[in-house]
Amino acid sequence: MVRIVRVAVLFGCTFAFFLHLCGGIRHLIWDAGYGFELRTIYASGWTVVLVSSALTIIAWIVSLVFAG
Repeated sequence: MVRIVRVAVLFGCTFAFFLHLCGGIRHLIWDAGYGFELRTIYASGWTVVLVSSALTIIAWIVSLVFAG
């Protein structure tokens, strides 16, 4: 049971890391003056969530393959 909790917390931290990274890239694009239309704001927000999820899953797969 403790192992499941540890893995869940680590998975959540990994997702939070990638969410913060992708959100930062989104803000850099905003700083350049792009993406301020309402539709684009919603689309980029969901893109950040989806890309963060994909990167989290990829990172876990790679770490499990190489570290076991």
